[in-house]
Amino acid sequence: MTEKPGKHLEEEPQEKRGAKGSRDEGSGKPSAGQAERPSGSADKKSDTSVLPQDPQDPDSPNLQSGG
Repeated sequence: MTEKPGKHLEEEPQEKRGAKGSRDEGSGKPSAGQAERPSGSADKKSDTSVLPQDPQDPDSPNLQSGG
């Protein structure tokens, strides 16, 4: 066994991978620049914020949020 994952696998031919760069995962740096998405805020359908609610289980404590 090797130390590098996938080392035992053969490389997939470029024609099966698509155009060069089509599988690019982006930069390895967190501050590498603009992402390819529109600017602005999320619309109401995609808003994932959590609204405070009472616990569903009556035996659970009602913990206050930090905000």
